[in-house]
Amino acid sequence: MNILFYYPDKERSISLSSLMIAFQQQGHTVFLLTQVSEGDLHNDVKDAGVQTFCHPIKKNRFTSFYLKHILYLTSFTKKHKIDLVYSHIQRANFISAFAQYFSPSKFIFCRHHSDCAFIDNNFNEKMMDRIINQLGKEFIVPSQKVLNQMQVVEKVKNKKIHLIRYAYDFDKYKKPNLGNVHKIKEEYKTGLLLVKIARLIPEKRHLILFNIINKLVKKGFDLKLLVLSEGPERKKLEEYITQNNLQNNIFMLGYRIDIIDFIAASDLIVHVSESEASSSLVKEAGLIMKPIIVCKDVGDFDEYLINNENSILIDKKNPKKELEFILSEVYQKKIDISKLGNELYKTILDRFSIQNILKEYNTLNAKNN
Repeated sequence: MNILFYYPDKERSISLSSLMIAFQQQGHTVFLLTQVSEGDLHNDVKDAGVQTFCHPIKKNRFTSFYLKHILYLTSFTKKHKIDLVYSHIQRANFISAFAQYFSPSKFIFCRHHSDCAFIDNNFNEKMMDRIINQLGKEFIVPSQKVLNQMQVVEKVKNKKIHLIRYAYDFDKYKKPNLGNVHKIKEEYKTGLLLVKIARLIPEKRHLILFNIINKLVKKGFDLKLLVLSEGPERKKLEEYITQNNLQNNIFMLGYRIDIIDFIAASDLIVHVSESEASSSLVKEAGLIMKPIIVCKDVGDFDEYLINNENSILIDKKNPKKELEFILSEVYQKKIDISKLGNELYKTILDRFSIQNILKEYNTLNAKNN
């Protein structure tokens, strides 16, 4: 069976590469096609025999950009005799929604967001989802939260949607570089080292955490926050740091490939995002046995995270007061977070290991062969 993974980006995605390699090892011929030039994702799967391709187009006009990609994807599926396309992320799914009608391949649309378009009231994203939902014939969602969003809010028929959790080959994750971990701890030596890893966009709510750091620092707490990633909110966040004289407490480190080292160096991961599908960050924290704070009713957190057993869960709508209290108590060692990481590790391996998820994909592949 010839299987194509159609994806807009090139950054490393362990859940995606795990599936591609697993399918290849099962005897399928697997292809990866991205809308950008080659990157870590391509390199991660090449050695396993996955055939990698890219088709970057400069995005100048909306209509021209999408039309060219639709034509290319259609041509690609015909040329390589693709039987089944797994299309990932909204930008690729929008293209696939039209290309499927001119292609001999079957298409499955993999959705990786829940309600962010509604939270931001983003008309364009809501319109794209509406078109994808209408034209798409089969969907995969990674959590009950996304399933409910599509069924209840967006009125997608239940029979079109499969709930399949993200699947990870955890052996593909690099182990922390202990030398780098030591350097990070020394460079950012403090009473409580926090790490936040999330795209710099409004729904990840960096400013909520920044405000609390500001309050605690003014009270005399010795703590530091390392912020990893990029995004359109960067300038606004940097201005906040400067205006509040937090240059020695909050550090904007940008996109990093050594995320695991920073997680390992931290005391606590803080993730106050209000919209997720199924966060990879939680899996990475669990793999390193690091405790994490997240919000309730976000993504699939409520499905496998238990407050004070394998994580700390706080209120999504009003997180500020609760988060300030918890960070204060953790700093003063009134809350023992040491056991949380160990329990999270057990949960993550049991729930998201590819060995436990792959059979669900095998059923889909067989049905669409």
